Amino acid sequence: MKRRIPEIDLSDLQPKKAFIIGVLEKEIQLSFAKRVRDTLPTDYHPLIPPSKENEVPNFKYNQDTTSYPKEGREVLQMLRKKSPEEEIQGVLNSVQEQAAAHGVQDPLISSTDIYMTSILSIGSKSLSHVLSTIDRCKDRLLQVGAQSELARRQIITSVVDFWADHPGTAVNIVDKLLNYTIVTPMSVIQWALQDRMDHGRALASLQTYELISITMFKVTNRVRQVVRERNNMALAYDQRQQIDEALPRERQGMRDLFAAIEDAVAGVAAGAQDGMVERYEDGNAEEDVVKLWGQKWARVWRRKAAVEENVVGEAVIGPLEEPQMPVVEAEALDDMDQVA
Repeated sequence: MKRRIPEIDLSDLQPKKAFIIGVLEKEIQLSFAKRVRDTLPTDYHPLIPPSKENEVPNFKYNQDTTSYPKEGREVLQMLRKKSPEEEIQGVLNSVQEQAAAHGVQDPLISSTDIYMTSILSIGSKSLSHVLSTIDRCKDRLLQVGAQSELARRQIITSVVDFWADHPGTAVNIVDKLLNYTIVTPMSVIQWALQDRMDHGRALASLQTYELISITMFKVTNRVRQVVRERNNMALAYDQRQQIDEALPRERQGMRDLFAAIEDAVAGVAAGAQDGMVERYEDGNAEEDVVKLWGQKWARVWRRKAAVEENVVGEAVIGPLEEPQMPVVEAEALDDMDQVA
């Protein structure tokens, strides 16, 4: 039987279908999956699978088919009991040794997934719960990022995979991880537009766009704040000089992120992104719509980059101005010079 809403049968890559999926995700974030489903025509029901009704995701290490299930359950219990760090590290070291023996390129990835997934499981009741657990485990997570960029990006993978049925929750948690500097802006960009690009298909995902957006907002807002403080005449001149010295570094960091986005989406737009030479499921039709997503992303982020250059670029930020001496004080100094 033909659906009354034909857009439901479109590929998830088609803009109309992607828009519908995105709107439903937003509604579920504001309510509950079952409640949203009950308000919709039956044509929409397949877009809200029963798994979205699970407010607390399953802990994957409870399944013996998962790699290192015993160690995963051990770490979860240790974190719940707030066991000493050396005990937890002993289990994680065991995982790394096993991963290395199995030829895993970066054994820290396996132990990081266990550690982060356990944190997420303990904090799954609410955002405040997970933030409290992350805060308690922050030092170890920061050490992970310092040791391995791939492991740092694994933290993001663990969050997104754990909250696969609630992508908005995953975005909120990554946002907080950025605040803690546990993950960096560049690691989010690389994770979304390299690790999870899926030959360009990721550009049709609302979650991907939101992850990039929240990351770039933090970075551009930071640069704007630096410029405002630099030009704040209420601050002492030496303070403003220090801020002025930091501005080029902050601005270059922002530009590097825009460049990384440009490289990734321009490749998709041109059909040159790694792996795009593979045959798509729908042949040329799917390839064309993926290229279209790349073109639209490229246009949006080029405009955003141009806006920021117009606000904080060298062309609009002149040399640092020294404070002007009040006229009365200057005349008094002149009089003193004449007396002398």
